[in-house]
Amino acid sequence: MAEFNGDDVQGDLFSRGFPKFNEVYYFFHITSGKEKEFCQKVKTLVSGEEKHISSINKVLEDWRQVDAAAARNRTLDDPAKKEWVSTVNALIAFSKPGLDSIQAGLTSAGRPSLDLKYLSLSDPVFDMGMADDGPENLNDPPVDSWDPLFRSTTIDGLLKVAASDSQIANDKLEQLKQILGYPQLITDIEGNSPPSLTNSKLEGNVRLGKHHGHEHFGFRDGLSQPLLEGINSDAAIKADPYMKTDQNVITVSAKPPELQDGVEADPTRRPPWMINGSFLAFRKLEQDVPRWNDLVNKFAVAGCKSPAHLAAKLMGRWPSGAPIAKFPDEEPPPGTPLDNNWHYKGVSKYNCPFGAHIRKVNPRTEGGAVTTARLIRNGIPYGTDFDPANPPTDPNDTRGLLFAAYQSCLENSFQFIQRSWSNGESFPVSNTGHDAISGQAKDRGLLNTTLHGEDEGQLKPGLGQFQETCTMKGGEYFFVPSFSALRDTLGCD
Repeated sequence: MAEFNGDDVQGDLFSRGFPKFNEVYYFFHITSGKEKEFCQKVKTLVSGEEKHISSINKVLEDWRQVDAAAARNRTLDDPAKKEWVSTVNALIAFSKPGLDSIQAGLTSAGRPSLDLKYLSLSDPVFDMGMADDGPENLNDPPVDSWDPLFRSTTIDGLLKVAASDSQIANDKLEQLKQILGYPQLITDIEGNSPPSLTNSKLEGNVRLGKHHGHEHFGFRDGLSQPLLEGINSDAAIKADPYMKTDQNVITVSAKPPELQDGVEADPTRRPPWMINGSFLAFRKLEQDVPRWNDLVNKFAVAGCKSPAHLAAKLMGRWPSGAPIAKFPDEEPPPGTPLDNNWHYKGVSKYNCPFGAHIRKVNPRTEGGAVTTARLIRNGIPYGTDFDPANPPTDPNDTRGLLFAAYQSCLENSFQFIQRSWSNGESFPVSNTGHDAISGQAKDRGLLNTTLHGEDEGQLKPGLGQFQETCTMKGGEYFFVPSFSALRDTLGCD
């Protein structure tokens, strides 16, 4: 898009996102009566020679250094000689109440209005917030069951810091908090979210060793991301041409993408300062690994050969990331190149159920909703690995995914995918059932996912009804402003 500028867009808003082994999410509240001073601090984040928030261009340069070091390391036999590239990057975002507080600060400084009144028309989901939208429209659990962090003090803003290790990430976070006037101008949220016992903060880490790059159910994560011309390499787009995506699907543009059928929003009503920003859907998803293991151990009644076979059918991929649509019988040998260029035309519903997670949320058909119902997913696992030989006894010893998804329109992407596709029992065809991984049933009921035998006849009862294995424990919608908006509109002197 003509207005896109890699120095103006925050750096997590593309398929690779921040390089990281650790990531910290810090949720904060803007102190009442201190809004003007806070706006002055916001401007300092991006105004000096050293930018404290990372742009896409800065992150792309970090990736060039990381990739070059990785290439050199592959030629070395001695692990002690391998290079380690230290990186740290940060993002800032605001909820609707946070923007309201910023508006109060700008008003007291005699600055122009942000025209937030139009958000109820342009972006009604962001305007209402996840606590209202989730239980009403997404079958989320009631707010009183969310972790305390997400149901106590109003969350106004988010600092997301990613780094090559936890100490670097936390040191950067403390620096940013001081720049923003902690604890006078911003304060902690009075609530925690297990396994963290610290108010206001969540921390995730990339799983290492044989689990590297995999989430807690054992699958390689972060595949099939939207690919953007001018940011992603030509080779990446050639390897997965289906995922080539217009920039205006991810960042706000003066020319927004076409809306899905039934979406009630008017992105043309957005104020101009929002261009090059993006909306972030953050959700803490707790994964019940023992319940997942129990579910896939029912492989025989599901017409599968093994627990791994049923797990691959429910996910749509084998743990390596190989799509079951291309490898229906068994996982390909280690070292097999990942082929992410495929579609579901002609794929047997026995081999890959219509309700498989990746088929539900990314049906890979041509044109229409699938080209705009896309989002950049740059979250991270949290919690320790589950050891079935030594199951945890501490109820706070939980694990899951810190889900972070960016898009230019929540109604068009995240909300549409969750409500109409993951939860929709008749998508993509009637009698599909729920997405077995991320689907949520109405009134917190049981899930069902239709499976078929080799003759493509429906298995009855198959898995029958079953409890969800991922539980939403809280979250919020945020807006991720551009550098120019932070400097010239949300910040003040």
